[in-house]
Amino acid sequence: MKKIAVICAAFLLPVIIILSSVQLVVQNDAFFRRQYEANNVAENTQIELPELMRVTDEIQAYLFGSRDDFNIHGTVGGEYRPLFAEREILHMADVRGLFALGLLVRNCALALLLLLGLYLLQADKILLAKAFQGGCLFFVALGAAGGLLLAVQFDRMFVLFHELFFNNDLWLLDPQESILINMVPQPFFVAASTWILLTAAMLSGLAGVAGWLLRRRWQEEALPAGRHGD
Repeated sequence: MKKIAVICAAFLLPVIIILSSVQLVVQNDAFFRRQYEANNVAENTQIELPELMRVTDEIQAYLFGSRDDFNIHGTVGGEYRPLFAEREILHMADVRGLFALGLLVRNCALALLLLLGLYLLQADKILLAKAFQGGCLFFVALGAAGGLLLAVQFDRMFVLFHELFFNNDLWLLDPQESILINMVPQPFFVAASTWILLTAAMLSGLAGVAGWLLRRRWQEEALPAGRHGD
């Protein structure tokens, strides 16, 4: 039972870290601002940067359930009007559903990890530390493979992702007409993927270090008196 708990905990940890990293990047206004500036979004959409950031807050609120609809208005070329067409609104409803599923999976995984952690803390604390280290190593393998695929086959991975997670072609938007696709063009998704991997790598590294420190401490505590430091 203890071995199964360790394996499950080591598997759950990178799932939690990756999904949490997605949330952190998507809610990072500074990241969006940098991408808008780097991709000339204000010029391409005729929406001034402060207005883009306001609209971004509305999009984030919608994705994470704080806004009920995607009927967002904004000022385009000096005209205040609806920003998104029906196709964009329908696609973002699908995206919102995907985010809700991701958060549900993350939260369930976190709850299960806490239960496994409590069990291992009582059964064998050193195994709990090993689970953290194992989760870190699992992420290293997963992150390396994912990073390599994104580096050499980003276009293919981007299409495959949408084909796997969406059952329609609403994500295929015309950059000549769509404000949404001009706000988040392909370079945005390349940067977002990179930052998600980097954020997850940092969190995974912290978990690995924490596991190593706890394992060392608990192993020393388990030594007979007088054997510390041998």
